[in-house]
Amino acid sequence: MSTSPLVSVIMPAYNAAPYIEEAIRSVLTQTLGDLELIVVNDGSTDGTGAVARTIADPRVRVIDQPNGGVSRARNTGIDGARGTYIALLDADDTMLPENLRTKTTALEAAGADWVFGDVWRCDAEMRPLGDPEQGTDGDVVRTTLMGRGTAVPGISSNLLVHRRCFDGGIRFDPQLSNAADQDMVLALGRAHKWTRVPVALSKYRTLSTSMSRNVALYQKDHLYLFAKAAASGLLDDAAFRRRCLANAYWAIGGSWWKNAGSPAKAVPWLFRAVLMRPALVLRPVLGRP
Repeated sequence: MSTSPLVSVIMPAYNAAPYIEEAIRSVLTQTLGDLELIVVNDGSTDGTGAVARTIADPRVRVIDQPNGGVSRARNTGIDGARGTYIALLDADDTMLPENLRTKTTALEAAGADWVFGDVWRCDAEMRPLGDPEQGTDGDVVRTTLMGRGTAVPGISSNLLVHRRCFDGGIRFDPQLSNAADQDMVLALGRAHKWTRVPVALSKYRTLSTSMSRNVALYQKDHLYLFAKAAASGLLDDAAFRRRCLANAYWAIGGSWWKNAGSPAKAVPWLFRAVLMRPALVLRPVLGRP
């Protein structure tokens, strides 16, 4: 393996023993072979680290650290990466074989700093749940903040970033868990040029135990995300801020209602959303943003 591979793939892993070998194999079978894979075993209590170490390939490095959360694990990998480009893949997801070659080629052709593709959303057995989820060709920052439509699908298993972005100080926020991905898109999108590859290059596994189903954490993270966005000036336009916050409150309320089965916790958030933007009462009927 080259001491400075073209691509470093960062894979945070916590109790991912049932899936991590498949994820690792999907990286090692890329048509672009000039890579390293950094598996950050974030204090797993199952056999995650042991499974990763059974794969005899010199391109794989396993770093063990005490459990500190997914953002710290990703940052550990980024700090240790040697590649010109840094890609992300969660330990329960996979890359299609042309992923890295297609993205590096697209990034170089566009003269961009970071790139993403579309994503296959899959069930626990990696069977697609429908058509690929497409990202936006519009403003990724605005789309992320609006919370309507998809800016970057499957962010944590989709991004490929030139290391100069991370050399400039961008990192995952350790205060965030399931909104850390959106925060990263906001940081990259406001400071660096991006491009989209309009083809699905990753498979994102949907699990009943995923962080996205923890509504209390979802609420905490997204309130922090919007407070951080406001502090950085991304919500200075009052009308835009109201619309973004109304959509966020509506999403929190809907998550409590649908995912947690708790109307009592949902209703206050839905009420706050409607106070900020009364047109939201038409959304269930008309499906409007």
